[in-house]
Amino acid sequence: MDNISIDTLSVIARQCLALTCLQRFCRQHALHHPALSAFAGHAWKVAQLAPGDFAAWERGFACLAVTGMGDPWPDDLRMALPGHLLGTLEQLVGHVLETSACTWHGDDLAASRRQLEAVLEICARHGVAAPPLAHYVQHDAALRGGWGPMLTDAEVRRWQALL
Repeated sequence: MDNISIDTLSVIARQCLALTCLQRFCRQHALHHPALSAFAGHAWKVAQLAPGDFAAWERGFACLAVTGMGDPWPDDLRMALPGHLLGTLEQLVGHVLETSACTWHGDDLAASRRQLEAVLEICARHGVAAPPLAHYVQHDAALRGGWGPMLTDAEVRRWQALL
């Protein structure tokens, strides 16, 4: 256990940590589906969003089969998942999205923390280890209203390697 507080992490770091947890959850439970991969792939783009790209990225979620916004999931995905995990996975995806979404049009960093805590709690309940928070610390996390700096390609690769 590290002594890093979620409050010291940027929104980008929180979102990427939440995505890593989701992907670890899926891997541990052998949950594979293109709709889940598309959601994760789109959400990972948050790491390198320039301010002018944000609106298009946000709208991009509506084009996904799994949005994290409470929309019904496609039948083929629902049928591909074990029934006992479906509700949990839907909740997890929603919390992953909300880790950043709660700040999209404001600065609700406290809500972002609560959403990440929910992700971590679901993972802990299901025996999915979260990577140490220390891996996501950025020295200038307070930039851009708490969103922190955009990641370099090398930083994205390093964070994605934590899967």
